[in-house]
Amino acid sequence: MFVEDLFFVGVFLAFAGFFGFLILIGIVLYILQAIGLFKIAKREGKGNIAWLAWIPAVGQFLLTYLVEKYVHPGLRGKFTLLFGIAFLVSIMFAYFLPYAPFIPMAIYFYAFYFIAKRYTDNPVLHVAIAVVSFGSSIPVQIFLFRNREMVEPEAA
Repeated sequence: MFVEDLFFVGVFLAFAGFFGFLILIGIVLYILQAIGLFKIAKREGKGNIAWLAWIPAVGQFLLTYLVEKYVHPGLRGKFTLLFGIAFLVSIMFAYFLPYAPFIPMAIYFYAFYFIAKRYTDNPVLHVAIAVVSFGSSIPVQIFLFRNREMVEPEAA
């Protein structure tokens, strides 16, 4: 009986350690993205709303807002609203439509493409890395973009 109890305690501690590690990685990625978005927002002339990068989930909206005037002409002026609607729909219908969360994720990758286009010579590579890593590389990439000069300045 004692050996079985030790086995279950060991399994529980292994899972707890694994999830604790994942939470730690999540916190580090959150901080990296917040620092990068804050700096990019200030560089883009949006210093008055740059603090939004530090609010969980709002940082994604800040990213879409920063590229609002660079997306394709049919989406300009309503891109952030489109992302917000897709985000809400994915939350409300994720149980019934298992692929619903991929809609805001695709919009987020699209927005990230325009950030990468402004701060790197090879935006397609950065988006491909983001897609392959299911978006987990985006915070690191945004953090790395924060001190770069714009490759494509103010082209609308």
